[in-house]
Amino acid sequence: MTALVVCETLLLVVLTVLVAGLLRSHAEILRRIGPPDGEVGDEEALRLRRHAPARGEGELAAPDVAGATLAGDGAKLSLAPGAPPTLLAFLTSGCSSCAQFWEALGADGADELPGDVRVVAVTKDGSHESPSRLRELAPEGLPVLLSSAAWADYSVPGAPYFVYVEDGVIHGEGSASQWPQLASLLRDAVADARLAAGREPAGSAGEQRAARADEVLRAAGIGPGHPSLYPAGRPNGELDP
Repeated sequence: MTALVVCETLLLVVLTVLVAGLLRSHAEILRRIGPPDGEVGDEEALRLRRHAPARGEGELAAPDVAGATLAGDGAKLSLAPGAPPTLLAFLTSGCSSCAQFWEALGADGADELPGDVRVVAVTKDGSHESPSRLRELAPEGLPVLLSSAAWADYSVPGAPYFVYVEDGVIHGEGSASQWPQLASLLRDAVADARLAAGREPAGSAGEQRAARADEVLRAAGIGPGHPSLYPAGRPNGELDP
């Protein structure tokens, strides 16, 4: 009887080790594969990469977007020089992070963006997406193009993903997890692009960032004279006793 108990104990230990090893292997495989359905994970939360080089130096040309509308008609979005500044929002109907962007891109969310920037949602073709589901998600007035080719042209790694184009050039792109963060960095990208093109006063982009920083500080209860703003001493040169 004692030998039987010892054998059962040893078998249980071996099975436990095997199961633990399988779980670790499964977790590693999932980590390497990444989030499901092409969704960008939170650890990649918004990195709106700035391109905006000096004119003519290493600019990234923006391909036009050809696809189908939600009504099934063929359409082509021109992004050549002279076209309106455009934010391409690469979204899907299935990723959980995309839901807030579909909602935010309605009238209220659009008000937070620079007034002359048009927003176009780009999804994959009907073979990957349900047009009827997209009609439910897309707010009124938001153009939607179904184009898997555009996802390939812009090397979109997953959704949600955003590309800002002005004068036929990609000035910023990246993934996002929160709408306010995207709206803020898009405003900076727009200001930087126009500053590089010489269409905006030199101080305006910095002034806009400073104003937004002041808003964040005020919301946190930090104002002029707050001790955290003067780690080396008091304001006006006064030292701590």
